[in-house]
Order: sequence, then structure tokens, then C-alpha cells
Amino acid sequence: MSMIMHRAQASSGQPAGKYPHYFIERPCRILVIGQQLKAKTKYHCLLRHISVGGAMLDFNAAIMLPKHFFLEIDGFKEEIGCAEVYRSGTELGVRFNMLLAQDFLRRLIRMQFSSGA
Repeated sequence: MSMIMHRAQASSGQPAGKYPHYFIERPCRILVIGQQLKAKTKYHCLLRHISVGGAMLDFNAAIMLPKHFFLEIDGFKEEIGCAEVYRSGTELGVRFNMLLAQDFLRRLIRMQFSSGA
């Protein structure tokens, strides 16, 4: 599994950030936004691993996505703004528009651990 999305792209003259990642298998949805900021389409996918800066998803290779969309992880009501940075077959690497809060990541890991996965 590729780790490309865990190396954040930096602005010119700034060093690239690298974040620890966590292997988590959790169902999630990609929300594509249409005109007037209404959810246009939802696609199901599987979260494979995540960091505060991005995630790797298993997603249908035949479905085309816009560069920017939202990610909604099962068990959380937050919609995370994302940009596609890598795609190969069913692997979809995304970079989050903002770094995730450490508390959100802790809750996700705790939820994964308590589900017995």
C-alpha cells in the first residue's frame, strides 16, 4: 500500500511535512458537492489508513472524481475536505484541506480498537 499521501506538499521554500499514519479499516463515504453547495453524489469506499494530513482509501477505479470533495467516516458526523493526490487502481490517496485534530484521530483509533478490528 502506498504512503504517498502522508507526505504533504509544501509551498515553495517550505519543507514538506511527514505525519505518522495509522492502519484503520473503516467504511466511509465520498461526498461530491454540486452547485449551490448541495451534496450531489455519495460514493461508498473503505478507509485503509489515515494520518492528520491525509488518508488512503479503497475506491472503485471506474468512478471519476473531481479534484476536491468531502470524506465522511462512519461513526462521525464531520465532513472532511479533501483533495486527490494519488490514484492507482483502487487506491485513492487524499490530502486533507486542514490537518485533523489529534482528538479526532484518537477517537477514531479508540473506536477501531473497541470494535475488535
